[in-house]
Amino acid sequence: MVSSLFTISNRSVSSFLRMSAAGIMALTFTGAGYAADLTMPVKTPPAVPLPIYSWTGFYIGGAVGYAWGSDTTTEYFTGTNIFTGLKWDYAPKGAVGGLFAGGNYQAGPMVLGAETDLELAGIESGFYDIAAGGAGNTKIDWQGSLRGRLGFAADKALFYGTGGLAYANISHTYRNLAIGNAETTSGIRTGWTAGAGVEVAMTPNFLVRAEYRYTDLGAYRYNALVTFPGLTGQQEPRLNTVRIGAAYKF
Repeated sequence: MVSSLFTISNRSVSSFLRMSAAGIMALTFTGAGYAADLTMPVKTPPAVPLPIYSWTGFYIGGAVGYAWGSDTTTEYFTGTNIFTGLKWDYAPKGAVGGLFAGGNYQAGPMVLGAETDLELAGIESGFYDIAAGGAGNTKIDWQGSLRGRLGFAADKALFYGTGGLAYANISHTYRNLAIGNAETTSGIRTGWTAGAGVEVAMTPNFLVRAEYRYTDLGAYRYNALVTFPGLTGQQEPRLNTVRIGAAYKF
């Protein structure tokens, strides 16, 4: 009897141990799977792209710069238009500064625009020839332009080329060194200008720029009436100008 009870008890213990081991293993695998689920990476939503800057709109601003270049006084006999053999080359230079305004339209990366500017100028130089008995001086006190612009936008940076009409108020003074008299003639002269620049949008409304332009104001003549009667001087001003500026975009 005791032997039978002992056998039943051993079997019960064995069954209990097997069940306990099975339960522990099940819990272990379940916990491992749950832990594995907890360590899986969490997918984040895709990043929203930042808005691309638009260059379309109107703007107004100001710029300052420096100009340097060349002018030539070539002397002719007024009556016959024959070259006298006298010619002087010199290099006008000076500061410029003023206002500009324009508008742009952007289509994809391409930007089309038009711009005008008006500047005060202190551009001046001349020649002095004791042997020939004469002296001359060129002075530009204001100038302006009306231009088209074509650019390529790289978000907040605009790389552009520009060109169009240029005009300037130019005066020329001739001096007769032997007699000691002088005369000044002046007028608004027109020509063309072309160049390139880069503009950057610092904020949606505040723009800064750097620009270079070449300006050719043509060849024209002034007749000397007081200093050298019967003689005509031909002028040919050409200018290089660098500018930096800032503008407000509406």
